[in-house]
Amino acid sequence: MNVIRTVLGDIPAKKIGVTDSHDHLIRSGGPEVNLDPAFLMDDLEASKKEFKAFLDAGGHTMICMDPIGCGRNVPKMMELAACFEGQGNIVMTTGFQKGSLYDPRTSFLATVDTSKVVDMMIAEITEGMDRHSYNGPVVERVQAKAGLIKAGTSYRVITDLEQKALKVAAQTQNATGCPISVHTDFGTMGPELLDIIEKNQGNPEHTIICHVQRNPDRYYYKMLLDRGAYLCFEEADKAQYRPDTEIAENIKWILEQGYGRQVLLGMDGGRKEGLASYMELKGLAKGLDYMLNRFVPVMRWVGILEEDIHKILEENPARAFAIWQ
Repeated sequence: MNVIRTVLGDIPAKKIGVTDSHDHLIRSGGPEVNLDPAFLMDDLEASKKEFKAFLDAGGHTMICMDPIGCGRNVPKMMELAACFEGQGNIVMTTGFQKGSLYDPRTSFLATVDTSKVVDMMIAEITEGMDRHSYNGPVVERVQAKAGLIKAGTSYRVITDLEQKALKVAAQTQNATGCPISVHTDFGTMGPELLDIIEKNQGNPEHTIICHVQRNPDRYYYKMLLDRGAYLCFEEADKAQYRPDTEIAENIKWILEQGYGRQVLLGMDGGRKEGLASYMELKGLAKGLDYMLNRFVPVMRWVGILEEDIHKILEENPARAFAIWQ
């Protein structure tokens, strides 16, 4: 039986429920925070409020995309998940972000042999995550396991370090049956990253390509969908980049072309201003529940059928995030 590996343990894939396929609840540090303090989201109580709002809106599972070296906080996420046991699920990730967030000369991803890095990732999925997220010489495994492998690529290039991370992801997937989710800068380099995954015993049909809404090219979407990959659309409520209707219309087009089984939806609040609970001291803001309370109605308004919305929010995540056994 295929399972979803949540922080609190495995559940049958069909029990995933309404899913936010790409988001962030806690980020306790890392290079993104050094670039912009708005990336720091380290308030456990605020994160509890945010997750509860998502559950109250009808959500059930959130895929949290903070990997090794980018502020992942295993103890806090375990505490957060435990507060909502029986109400909702959280899935955590192992793996890496795009290469610019790691030192290409001295990070362990750069210096350690690929096979040994693969072993480290396999252990996070099969034995338990490292409490310290591999930030030093001490490794202390916890009961909670990672349920997803992350990799990342840059804008119009896949650096040597990113190619290594993709190889690690593919080989880890081959050993564990765990899905891969890839950050792409502006939605680019999709075919190339799938080539690397496939050449290293990974499966494009068990791979999720994120941030495709940033590259609204329907011909490009078809190229990726024909390879069997899942496309994850995120970033509703970011009007400075694109209106919600543009995202919804592109999803509708994909459905009309017959690729409805390969579409996922995430909010990807990403920064403090995307989480209402973190903004309370400043004023009224919208949060991660926007995806269900505000964006799903836009999907209906552009003509997406209820059966397709159900597919995108529940049926597709049940397959995409399943660990194949």
